[in-house]
Parts: sequence; C-alpha cells; structure tokens
Amino acid sequence: MLIFIYLALSILFIIITTSKFNWHPIFSLFFACFLCGILMGLPLFEIINSIKNGFANTLKSIGLIIVFSIIMGEFLKESGSIEMFGNIILSKFKNNSILSLNFLGLFLGIVVFCDSGFLILNSISKSIVSSSNISLASLNLSLSGGLYTSHTLIPPTPGPLAAISNLNANEFIGYTIIIGSIVSIPSSLVSFFYAKKFSKNIQIDLSKIKNVNNKNLMLPVLVILTPTLLIGSSTLLNIIEHNESSNPIFQILKVLGNPLIAISIGTIICFLLPSKKQNNKKKWIQNSLKISGPILILTSLGGAFGEVLKNSDLSNIINQSALTLSLSPVHILFFSFIICALLKTSQGSSTSSLIIGSSILFPILQSMNISDPWMFALIIASLGSGAMTVSHANDSYFWIVTQSTSLNISEGYKKFTLMTLFQGMISFITILILYKIIV
Repeated sequence: MLIFIYLALSILFIIITTSKFNWHPIFSLFFACFLCGILMGLPLFEIINSIKNGFANTLKSIGLIIVFSIIMGEFLKESGSIEMFGNIILSKFKNNSILSLNFLGLFLGIVVFCDSGFLILNSISKSIVSSSNISLASLNLSLSGGLYTSHTLIPPTPGPLAAISNLNANEFIGYTIIIGSIVSIPSSLVSFFYAKKFSKNIQIDLSKIKNVNNKNLMLPVLVILTPTLLIGSSTLLNIIEHNESSNPIFQILKVLGNPLIAISIGTIICFLLPSKKQNNKKKWIQNSLKISGPILILTSLGGAFGEVLKNSDLSNIINQSALTLSLSPVHILFFSFIICALLKTSQGSSTSSLIIGSSILFPILQSMNISDPWMFALIIASLGSGAMTVSHANDSYFWIVTQSTSLNISEGYKKFTLMTLFQGMISFITILILYKIIV
C-alpha cells in the first residue's frame, strides 16, 4: 500500500509544481523521476540509468516521427494551405459552416497541434462572423472540439505516440490510428451538436469567402492523408493477408506502412507546398525544430518516468494485484479512462496525462499478457478519451479558446469545459461498443 502512496506523491508533485508554481512540465517530470525512484527505494545510480534508458528509448522509437509531423504542420500553416482548406470547405458546405469547421479541425488536428491549429483557424471563424449571423462561440466551440479530438486520439500527435511507446506497442500504431479515427467521429460530432445550439437561423454571405482552385488542394490533402493511409493500409493487409512471403504487394505496403517511412513520405510531399514566391523553407524547418524540441524532451521524460516505475517494486506489486483481482480487459479500459481523466483534470496537459497514465498502466498489461493488437488500440484510445476529460483553467488550450472567443471564465466552464466532458464520455462509450464488436 505504501508504494502506491509514493506513486501518488510523485504525481502530486508534478501537479503542484506545474499548476501552483508554474514550473515547466519538463522540469516537473525530470525531478519527479528522482522523487519517485528515491521514495520507492531505488539506488541513485539505478534511477539515473532508468532516466537515461527511458529517455533514449522513447526518443529512439518516436522522436523522428514527432519531428517530421511538426514539419508537415508548419509547412501547411506557412504555405497558406490551412486557410485554403477553410475557404474551400466553407464554400462547399455553404450554410453548414459550424459542421465544416468541425471537420476541418478534426482533419488538420492529425498533424497540427490543437493550440496552434486553433489560433490559425480562428481567423476563419472571425471572417465567417463578419459575413453572417453565426455566433463566434458556436464556430470556435465546434472548431476547438474537432482539433481536441484528433489531438488526443489519433497518432502521430505526441500524446498517443508516447502512450504507444510506453506500452511497448510500436508495432500496433496502425491499429491505433484505425480505432482512434473511428472513435474520433462521434467525439467530434458531440462538439458540433453542442456548438450548434448556440446559433439559430444561420445565414452566411458566401461572396466574402475566397474562391480556391480545387487543384491547389491536391498537395495539402496528400500531405495529411498519405501517411495515415499508408499506415492504415499496411495494418489492414496484415489482418487479412496470411501468406506474407508470396504477396509482393503486401511486402511493399508493409515497408511503406512503417510509421517512420510513411511520415517521411508525407514530409517529402510537404516540401512541394510552397509557391515560387515563398522561399522560406529553411526558416520553416528551423521553426519546426524550435517547436519540436520541448515536445521531444517532455515526451522522452515521460518515457523516463515510466522506466523508473518499471524498475521499481511497483511492477511486481501491480502484477500480483492484477492476478489476485482477476482483472478483465473491460476493467483495464475503465482504469485507463479514469486514471487519465484524473490526471488531465488535476494538471491540465493531455499529453502529460497520456504519458503518465500509460506508464502506470504498463505493468498491469504485462501481468495480463495482453497481446491482441485491437485491445492495445482500444486501451490507448481509452487513455486518450480520459485525457480529454476535462479541459478547464489549468489547461492552456482552455485559455486560448475562451480568450479568442471572448468568453469569461464562467462562460468558459459552462460551454467549453462541459463540452470536453461530453466528448470524453462519448468517446469512452464508443470504445466500449467497439470492444463488444471487435474483441
């Protein structure tokens, strides 16, 4: 029992230092690794080795994937592709602007972080407001919900990727993309229906929306879809194709569907996005590396924290407890959701919640000998659904959305925070339904 108190104290240390003392999560996680190891009786040199090994292994497994996905997002933003998406989708959806922004956020959130994605796309919301009677709150709630969903559920965003790495499930990334994409649809639609109730008798002046040539959309769409489709296709073929050696198509798609290869192909395509007048590729890459640095360190330190937990007596105790309690896979799904929901609500960061939650979960999965890739994907999705429950005043995304929408803190809780609660709950209900169908 005492070891669980030590774990709780380590997590409490992260929560207090980030929320009360405004420490950067990197320093909070780093010192939490030492605190956790010391409390659990690990020798100092073993703690140091655990931190180094956990950091290195995480960086090795998903570091380049994160960097390349950030480069893709930066090129989409700076080349004007995101604004182009907004205009073309709005012109096609016409009066369904709230739904179009929801889909746009869900789609772009796969490669653009929800914070930066919202700040960019918020300008589209404001342009719609200037030419219609739709409220800014409706548009921004729908947009933020779409971005938030893919941010927590669909790789290659860092949170789900870190969870995959911590659970030693890198070979199941394709399954995670498939399950995350399915779960994201009802979750994103929740934010659409929730936002829609704030607008009535919608009218929009389409003359104020810029016309975009459909041919110009080909490359931006390929940048986002190519990695996802390659990884997903490889996974689906792996499910239906049993004789691997006799099928050359299988072998080719298996290579192309490797996450690093697939993301690399998407990155190569994104280099074709800038026009002849845009000669800032080098600067865009430099900006991407500046953005990715803190994310890589934070994600890898999450792996270090997980390695400390794996090398402590906690693993053996949890293994024995899991055997004694005869935990079922459904119990694991509930536990995954609850632990990440508690972490998210208390310390604010969805990514940190996924990192810490998956680290705590790892020894339990080891004791249960779970090997079904679909079950792993459902567990990671459960962690993600918990990591979106709920966003409030200790979350930077809460302030970005509410400040850009001119909502005071009370309105932010009633509208945005409540919406994220519904999103997380619907996501988890969807996961339970999928479990009954698939597993």
